[in-house]
Amino acid sequence: MEVRYGIFLRSAKPLPGHRIELIFKNGSTAVINMERRIGTLRFARIADEAVFASAKAEGDKVVWLDGNTPFAVYCSELLDAMMMD
Repeated sequence: MEVRYGIFLRSAKPLPGHRIELIFKNGSTAVINMERRIGTLRFARIADEAVFASAKAEGDKVVWLDGNTPFAVYCSELLDAMMMD
């Protein structure tokens, strides 16, 4: 498993309104609002509530399942998205 930037996730918790709570191994948390991003080509696959609810943490990524197809996003990209709001 490749880990970038030393960011390790303990868990990823989907929340209402296309928000996701990231819980890091060090105990820190971040809540990221993905609502505006699901309309973009990059994140369109997680627009469906059932797909969004499938989020889980895997090392330094959040992975969603679109059917049997995984869709992974590095934590650093999600944190960058949070900073753009």
